[in-house]
Amino acid sequence: MSDRIDPSFLYPGNPFFLDYVRGRESVFEFFDLPPGSFAPILEQRRAAVQRREELAARLSQYNRGLDPPPIVLDNIRALGDPNVTCVITGQQAGFLGGPVHTVYKILTTLRVADRLTETLDARVVPVFWLATEDHDFTEVNHVRFLDDVGSLKTVSFEWEGRGKPIETLPITAGIREATEEVLSLFSPDRELVQDLLRPETGDDYSTWHARIWSRLFGHRGLIVVEPRTIRPMAADFFRAILESADATTSDLRGSAARLEKEGYPVPLDVRQTGKLFTFSEATGRRERVTTPREHLDRVLREPERYSADAALRPLLADSLFPTVASVVGPSELAYQGMLLPLYRRFDTPQPVLVPRHGYTLIPRTDARILDRLALSVADVVRVDFAPSAAVRRLVSSSILDAFASRRQAVGEALQPLLPVLSDLDPGLTARWRQTSARIRQQIDQLEERAIRADLARSGISVRRARRLKSLVFPSGRPQERVLSLAHFASRYGVGWIDSLELCGDPFQYGHFAITIEEGDE
Repeated sequence: MSDRIDPSFLYPGNPFFLDYVRGRESVFEFFDLPPGSFAPILEQRRAAVQRREELAARLSQYNRGLDPPPIVLDNIRALGDPNVTCVITGQQAGFLGGPVHTVYKILTTLRVADRLTETLDARVVPVFWLATEDHDFTEVNHVRFLDDVGSLKTVSFEWEGRGKPIETLPITAGIREATEEVLSLFSPDRELVQDLLRPETGDDYSTWHARIWSRLFGHRGLIVVEPRTIRPMAADFFRAILESADATTSDLRGSAARLEKEGYPVPLDVRQTGKLFTFSEATGRRERVTTPREHLDRVLREPERYSADAALRPLLADSLFPTVASVVGPSELAYQGMLLPLYRRFDTPQPVLVPRHGYTLIPRTDARILDRLALSVADVVRVDFAPSAAVRRLVSSSILDAFASRRQAVGEALQPLLPVLSDLDPGLTARWRQTSARIRQQIDQLEERAIRADLARSGISVRRARRLKSLVFPSGRPQERVLSLAHFASRYGVGWIDSLELCGDPFQYGHFAITIEEGDE
C-alpha cells in the first residue's frame, strides 16, 4: 500500500501550509524565494562571508563524540569549502526519538540534499539541529504508543529541573526507569534496536539523543549539531538582535498584519517572540530577555549564556550555516511565513522552504483489514468515518434481509392487537408500545450477535475497525504527531525507514500511507 492522502484531512487548521503545498502564489510572497528556487540561494550562499573553518572544527569535535561513520566527518570537512552548502532541519530532543515525524524530517532532508547535489552540480550536505536549548520539558519527557487493543499509552519521566534548558538534563534514575519500561515492550528479537536506543556511559540526555540520530542516519552523512556547540560563534548575531529589539517586534507585527489581511491565523505571539533567552545564574532556568540594552556588553563576553527563541532560531542557524534549503513541518512553515522581514533586517539569506514528507504507517495485518473493508487510509482519517457502518457493509445480505423481513413481520403481527387492547382499556395502549419496543430490541440484539458471528468468520469486527481509527488518527491527530519512533521500532525494527525513500519527489510535498512489513533490525 502506498496511497497519497489529502493533507487537508490531516491539517485542516493550517490553511497557510495547505495553500503553500498546493502552490498558491500569494503565499509565496511571504518568503524570499518560491519553492524550487535553489540556484539563486546557492549563489547567495557562495557569496556570503561565514566562519566556515571554525564551524567545521566545532562540528567535528562534537560529532566525533557520537562515534559517527567516516562520511559524517567528511561532510563536516566539506563545509569548510565556500562552494559547499547544506540542507538543515531541526527538532526538539523528544524522549527516545519522540514522535515519528522527526524521522520523516530527517529523511526528507537527506533526500533533498542528495537531489540538490545532483541538480545543482554542487555538494550539499544534510544537517540536523537538535534543539536542546529549549526548556519546554513537557514536549520531550514522554513517548506514546498503542497497545494491542488500540488504546493509547504514555511512558514519561519527571525532572526537578523543569524550566532549565534540556541541554542541562542528566540521565537520571527516572529516565533510566522509563527507558527500560519502553524497551521491555520490544519484541524479544529486537535486541539490536534496543541497543541503538540505549545511552552510553558518560552521555547526558541531549548527547544520548544526538547519538540515536547519528546511529540511525550517520551512514547517510547526517551532521548532528546542538546549539551549545556553536553558541560561542553567535555573539555578533545575539548583539544585533538585542540592539534591534523594538524593530524586530515591529517587523513581526507587520507580518502578523499581512497574515490577517490574507485570512490566515497568526502562529506566533508578537508580544513575546523575536527575543533572546538567557540562563539565570541563580536558578539555571531559561529566562526571556526583557531589558535588551542591559545585555549588550555581556552577550559579547558570554554568548554561550544566550539562546534564540522559536522565531529567531532559524535566523541563528542560517547566520552560521550556509543553508540553501530548510526542511520544515506544517506548523514551522506557518511561523516561518512571518520571518522574511527579519532575514532582510539582519542581512541573512532566507533558504528555500521544503515541507517534509509525511507518512501514515499501516502494519500488513491492518492493511488486509482495510482491503476487506474496501477502505483506504484516507477514508479512515476523515472525521465522518464510522467504524460500525464500515464493517456492516461486509455482513451477508441474506442475514440482514432475514432480520429486516422478520422485524417487519413481527410488527405486522402485533398491529391487530392495538385496537383490541385500546377498546378494552386505553391504558393498555402504552403497555402494547412497551412490549413492541422490547421485542424489537431483542431482535436488534440478536441481529447484532448474528452480525458479529458472520464477520468473525473473516476476521472482521467493529473493534478492529475502531483500532484502525486509533492507529491512523490517534486522539484525533495525525499518526506522525502522536505515535513514537519507539512504538514502531518495538514491533518492526527500523528497516522500514528505508522503504519510505521510494515515495514521491522530495521537492513536492506528499503524505503517504505505507504498509509496514516485519523489518530488519
